Amino acid sequence: IEGKGNEFPIECSAVIDASGVSGAASKLLDMGTEVEVIAGFQYELNDVPNDGYLDFYLWPKYSPHGYVWMIPKEGERANVGLVTTEKKGAIRYLDSFIEDTYLKGKPTVNPPWRKDGMKIKPFGGTIPISGPRSTTTGDGLILVGDAAGFTSPLFEGGSHLALWSGREAAHVIAKAMEKGDLSHAHLKPYESAWKSTFPPYHKILRGKEALYNLSDSEMEAMAKCLPEELGNMGPFQKLGIGLKILVRKPTLLFKRIISVLLSFGYSRAKHFGW
Repeated sequence: IEGKGNEFPIECSAVIDASGVSGAASKLLDMGTEVEVIAGFQYELNDVPNDGYLDFYLWPKYSPHGYVWMIPKEGERANVGLVTTEKKGAIRYLDSFIEDTYLKGKPTVNPPWRKDGMKIKPFGGTIPISGPRSTTTGDGLILVGDAAGFTSPLFEGGSHLALWSGREAAHVIAKAMEKGDLSHAHLKPYESAWKSTFPPYHKILRGKEALYNLSDSEMEAMAKCLPEELGNMGPFQKLGIGLKILVRKPTLLFKRIISVLLSFGYSRAKHFGW
Protein backbone atom coordinates (compact mmCIF):
# COMPACT_ATOMS: atom_id res chain seq x y z
CA ILE A 1 0.00 0.00 0.00
CA GLU A 2 1.51 3.32 -1.10
CA GLY A 3 1.03 6.53 0.86
CA LYS A 4 2.68 9.57 2.43
CA GLY A 5 4.80 9.29 5.58
CA ASN A 6 7.64 7.27 7.01
CA GLU A 7 5.50 4.16 7.50
CA PHE A 8 4.86 3.68 3.78
CA PRO A 9 4.88 1.57 1.76
CA ILE A 10 2.98 -0.95 3.91
CA GLU A 11 2.90 -4.64 3.09
CA CYS A 12 0.15 -6.92 4.36
CA SER A 13 -1.54 -10.23 3.61
CA ALA A 14 -5.07 -8.81 3.63
CA VAL A 15 -6.92 -5.50 3.90
CA ILE A 16 -10.20 -4.66 5.61
CA ASP A 17 -11.33 -1.39 4.00
CA ALA A 18 -13.15 0.78 6.54
CA SER A 19 -12.39 4.04 4.72
CA GLY A 20 -15.97 5.31 4.94
CA VAL A 21 -18.24 6.57 2.19
CA SER A 22 -15.28 7.29 -0.10
CA GLY A 23 -14.68 3.55 -0.46
CA ALA A 24 -10.96 3.86 -1.23
CA ALA A 25 -10.36 0.27 -2.33
CA SER A 26 -13.54 0.10 -4.39
CA LYS A 27 -12.47 3.17 -6.37
CA LEU A 28 -8.85 2.10 -6.81
CA LEU A 29 -9.81 -1.38 -7.97
CA ASP A 30 -13.05 -0.38 -9.75
CA MET A 31 -15.01 -2.93 -7.72
CA GLY A 32 -18.52 -1.55 -8.02
CA THR A 33 -20.87 1.25 -8.93
CA GLU A 34 -20.82 4.66 -7.28
CA VAL A 35 -23.08 4.98 -4.25
CA GLU A 36 -25.84 7.55 -3.81
CA VAL A 37 -25.29 9.72 -0.74
CA ILE A 38 -27.26 11.93 1.63
CA ALA A 39 -25.96 14.80 3.79
CA GLY A 40 -25.89 14.53 7.58
CA PHE A 41 -24.82 17.31 9.97
CA GLN A 42 -25.25 18.08 13.65
CA TYR A 43 -24.37 20.61 16.35
CA GLU A 44 -23.58 20.04 19.99
CA LEU A 45 -25.82 22.18 22.22
CA ASN A 46 -25.74 22.92 25.96
CA ASP A 47 -28.55 23.53 28.48
CA VAL A 48 -30.86 20.99 26.83
CA PRO A 49 -33.00 19.16 29.46
CA ASN A 50 -32.60 15.38 29.35
CA ASP A 51 -35.82 13.40 29.77
CA GLY A 52 -34.19 10.16 28.66
CA TYR A 53 -35.75 10.21 25.20
CA LEU A 54 -34.35 10.86 21.75
CA ASP A 55 -36.45 13.34 19.74
CA PHE A 56 -37.04 12.29 16.15
CA TYR A 57 -38.88 14.41 13.56
CA LEU A 58 -40.09 13.58 10.07
CA TRP A 59 -40.61 17.22 9.12
CA PRO A 60 -40.14 18.00 5.39
CA LYS A 61 -40.08 21.75 6.10
CA TYR A 62 -36.76 21.34 7.91
CA SER A 63 -35.37 18.17 6.36
CA PRO A 64 -36.59 17.29 2.84
CA HIS A 65 -36.48 13.52 2.30
CA GLY A 66 -34.83 13.08 5.68
CA TYR A 67 -35.37 13.66 9.37
CA VAL A 68 -34.18 15.74 12.34
CA TRP A 69 -32.98 14.43 15.71
CA MET A 70 -32.09 15.54 19.20
CA ILE A 71 -29.90 13.06 21.07
CA PRO A 72 -29.58 13.93 24.79
CA LYS A 73 -26.27 13.37 26.57
CA GLU A 74 -25.04 13.79 30.14
CA GLY A 75 -24.61 17.25 31.61
CA GLU A 76 -27.58 18.71 29.68
CA ARG A 77 -25.67 18.40 26.42
CA ALA A 78 -27.29 17.19 23.21
CA ASN A 79 -26.48 16.48 19.60
CA VAL A 80 -29.01 18.13 17.30
CA GLY A 81 -28.80 17.27 13.63
CA LEU A 82 -30.44 16.11 10.44
CA VAL A 83 -30.07 14.18 7.23
CA THR A 84 -31.47 15.43 3.94
CA THR A 85 -31.09 14.96 0.22
CA GLU A 86 -30.65 18.75 -0.05
CA LYS A 87 -26.90 18.54 0.52
CA LYS A 88 -26.12 22.19 -0.28
CA GLY A 89 -28.83 23.53 2.04
CA ALA A 90 -28.43 21.04 4.89
CA ILE A 91 -26.84 23.41 7.41
CA ARG A 92 -29.33 26.15 6.58
CA TYR A 93 -32.22 23.75 7.28
CA LEU A 94 -30.62 22.72 10.57
CA ASP A 95 -30.14 26.34 11.67
CA SER A 96 -33.80 27.05 10.86
CA PHE A 97 -35.00 24.08 12.89
CA ILE A 98 -33.05 25.19 15.95
CA GLU A 99 -34.23 28.80 15.56
CA ASP A 100 -37.92 27.82 15.22
CA THR A 101 -38.19 25.28 18.05
CA TYR A 102 -37.62 24.89 21.79
CA LEU A 103 -33.88 24.76 21.07
CA LYS A 104 -33.72 28.45 20.17
CA GLY A 105 -31.11 30.29 22.21
CA LYS A 106 -29.39 27.15 23.50
CA PRO A 107 -25.59 27.62 23.47
CA THR A 108 -23.85 25.92 20.56
CA VAL A 109 -20.41 24.49 21.36
CA ASN A 110 -17.74 22.46 19.62
CA PRO A 111 -17.61 18.74 20.46
CA PRO A 112 -14.88 17.70 22.96
CA TRP A 113 -12.73 16.10 20.25
CA ARG A 114 -12.36 19.37 18.33
CA LYS A 115 -9.29 21.51 19.17
CA ASP A 116 -9.75 24.48 21.52
CA GLY A 117 -10.14 27.84 19.85
CA MET A 118 -11.66 26.52 16.64
CA LYS A 119 -14.72 28.22 15.19
CA ILE A 120 -17.98 26.64 16.32
CA LYS A 121 -19.55 24.82 13.41
CA PRO A 122 -21.60 21.70 12.69
CA PHE A 123 -19.91 18.38 12.06
CA GLY A 124 -20.87 15.52 9.78
CA GLY A 125 -20.63 14.64 6.11
CA THR A 126 -22.15 12.34 3.52
CA ILE A 127 -23.75 8.95 4.12
CA PRO A 128 -24.34 6.18 1.53
CA ILE A 129 -28.03 5.42 1.02
CA SER A 130 -28.24 3.29 -2.13
CA GLY A 131 -27.45 -0.03 -0.48
CA PRO A 132 -24.42 -2.33 -0.65
CA ARG A 133 -21.86 -2.05 -3.43
CA SER A 134 -22.18 -4.70 -6.13
CA THR A 135 -19.20 -6.58 -4.69
CA THR A 136 -17.66 -6.31 -1.22
CA THR A 137 -14.78 -8.79 -1.50
CA GLY A 138 -11.70 -9.29 -3.66
CA ASP A 139 -8.36 -11.07 -3.48
CA GLY A 140 -7.12 -10.33 0.05
CA LEU A 141 -9.73 -7.59 0.48
CA ILE A 142 -13.04 -7.07 2.30
CA LEU A 143 -15.11 -3.86 2.44
CA VAL A 144 -16.98 -3.03 5.66
CA GLY A 145 -19.32 -0.32 6.95
CA ASP A 146 -19.88 2.76 4.80
CA ALA A 147 -17.09 1.66 2.45
CA ALA A 148 -19.29 -1.29 1.50
CA GLY A 149 -22.46 0.83 1.37
CA PHE A 150 -23.84 -0.68 4.58
CA THR A 151 -26.37 1.73 6.08
CA SER A 152 -30.05 1.49 6.90
CA PRO A 153 -31.83 2.80 3.78
CA LEU A 154 -34.70 4.27 5.81
CA PHE A 155 -32.88 6.14 8.59
CA GLU A 156 -29.27 6.10 7.31
CA GLY A 157 -27.88 4.61 10.52
CA GLY A 158 -24.69 2.62 10.04
CA SER A 159 -22.99 1.97 13.39
CA HIS A 160 -24.62 -1.42 13.97
CA LEU A 161 -23.89 -2.56 10.42
CA ALA A 162 -20.30 -1.33 10.59
CA LEU A 163 -19.62 -3.17 13.84
CA TRP A 164 -21.20 -6.38 12.58
CA SER A 165 -19.45 -6.30 9.21
CA GLY A 166 -16.06 -5.50 10.76
CA ARG A 167 -16.31 -8.46 13.11
CA GLU A 168 -17.50 -10.79 10.34
CA ALA A 169 -14.70 -9.64 8.02
CA ALA A 170 -12.11 -10.41 10.71
CA HIS A 171 -13.55 -13.89 11.24
CA VAL A 172 -13.57 -14.69 7.51
CA ILE A 173 -10.03 -13.42 6.94
CA ALA A 174 -8.74 -15.33 9.99
CA LYS A 175 -10.18 -18.58 8.63
CA ALA A 176 -8.74 -17.89 5.17
CA MET A 177 -5.30 -17.21 6.65
CA GLU A 178 -5.42 -20.51 8.54
CA LYS A 179 -5.94 -22.24 5.19
CA GLY A 180 -3.21 -20.16 3.57
CA ASP A 181 -5.55 -18.92 0.84
CA LEU A 182 -6.77 -15.30 0.76
CA SER A 183 -8.17 -15.46 -2.76
CA HIS A 184 -11.53 -13.95 -3.63
CA ALA A 185 -13.14 -17.39 -3.55
CA HIS A 186 -12.11 -17.98 0.08
CA LEU A 187 -13.41 -14.56 1.19
CA LYS A 188 -16.82 -14.96 -0.50
CA PRO A 189 -18.37 -16.40 2.71
CA TYR A 190 -18.34 -12.80 3.97
CA GLU A 191 -20.78 -11.75 1.24
CA SER A 192 -22.96 -14.78 1.88
CA ALA A 193 -23.03 -13.90 5.60
CA TRP A 194 -24.16 -10.29 5.25
CA LYS A 195 -26.67 -11.09 2.52
CA SER A 196 -28.36 -13.65 4.77
CA THR A 197 -28.21 -11.42 7.87
CA PHE A 198 -28.95 -7.85 6.77
CA PRO A 199 -32.53 -6.70 6.11
CA PRO A 200 -33.92 -6.71 2.54
CA TYR A 201 -32.62 -3.40 1.20
CA HIS A 202 -34.94 -3.32 -1.82
CA LYS A 203 -38.04 -3.61 0.38
CA ILE A 204 -36.86 -0.87 2.73
CA LEU A 205 -36.05 1.44 -0.19
CA ARG A 206 -39.56 0.86 -1.55
CA GLY A 207 -41.04 1.83 1.81
CA LYS A 208 -38.79 4.87 2.11
CA GLU A 209 -39.92 6.16 -1.28
CA ALA A 210 -43.55 5.73 -0.23
CA LEU A 211 -42.93 7.45 3.13
CA TYR A 212 -41.52 10.60 1.57
CA ASN A 213 -44.41 10.79 -0.87
CA LEU A 214 -46.82 11.28 2.04
CA SER A 215 -48.11 14.75 2.85
CA ASP A 216 -47.75 16.22 6.36
CA SER A 217 -51.39 15.40 7.15
CA GLU A 218 -50.98 11.83 5.93
CA MET A 219 -47.85 11.38 8.06
CA GLU A 220 -49.75 12.77 11.05
CA ALA A 221 -52.63 10.35 10.50
CA MET A 222 -50.19 7.45 10.34
CA ALA A 223 -48.27 8.57 13.44
CA LYS A 224 -51.45 8.81 15.55
CA CYS A 225 -52.11 5.12 14.89
CA LEU A 226 -48.68 3.91 15.96
CA PRO A 227 -48.12 2.67 19.54
CA GLU A 228 -45.65 4.36 21.88
CA GLU A 229 -43.43 1.27 21.74
CA LEU A 230 -42.80 -0.25 18.29
CA GLY A 231 -40.74 -3.19 19.49
CA ASN A 232 -42.00 -6.69 20.28
CA MET A 233 -45.28 -6.32 18.39
CA GLY A 234 -46.97 -9.54 17.37
CA PRO A 235 -48.56 -10.13 13.93
CA PHE A 236 -52.08 -9.34 15.17
CA GLN A 237 -50.96 -6.03 16.68
CA LYS A 238 -49.35 -5.08 13.38
CA LEU A 239 -52.51 -6.03 11.52
CA GLY A 240 -54.57 -3.93 13.93
CA ILE A 241 -52.39 -0.88 13.34
CA GLY A 242 -52.70 -1.31 9.58
CA LEU A 243 -56.49 -1.53 9.79
CA LYS A 244 -56.67 1.51 12.09
CA ILE A 245 -54.66 3.58 9.62
CA LEU A 246 -56.83 2.53 6.68
CA VAL A 247 -60.04 3.35 8.60
CA ARG A 248 -58.79 6.82 9.53
CA LYS A 249 -57.26 7.58 6.14
CA PRO A 250 -58.38 5.08 3.45
CA THR A 251 -56.48 6.98 0.75
CA LEU A 252 -53.23 5.83 2.34
CA LEU A 253 -53.82 2.41 0.85
CA PHE A 254 -53.06 3.93 -2.54
CA LYS A 255 -49.93 5.62 -1.14
CA ARG A 256 -48.32 2.21 -0.39
CA ILE A 257 -48.62 2.66 3.38
CA ILE A 258 -48.05 -1.07 3.92
CA SER A 259 -44.56 -0.72 2.40
CA VAL A 260 -43.88 2.12 4.83
CA LEU A 261 -44.92 0.05 7.85
CA LEU A 262 -42.82 -2.89 6.70
CA SER A 263 -39.81 -0.58 6.37
CA PHE A 264 -40.33 0.62 9.94
CA GLY A 265 -40.39 -3.01 11.06
CA TYR A 266 -37.12 -3.82 9.33
CA SER A 267 -35.47 -0.63 10.59
CA ARG A 268 -36.02 -0.81 14.34
CA ALA A 269 -32.84 -0.14 16.30
CA LYS A 270 -32.91 -3.69 17.62
CA HIS A 271 -32.75 -4.98 14.06
CA PHE A 272 -30.14 -2.94 12.15
CA GLY A 273 -31.94 0.36 12.62
CA TRP A 274 -30.65 3.79 13.57
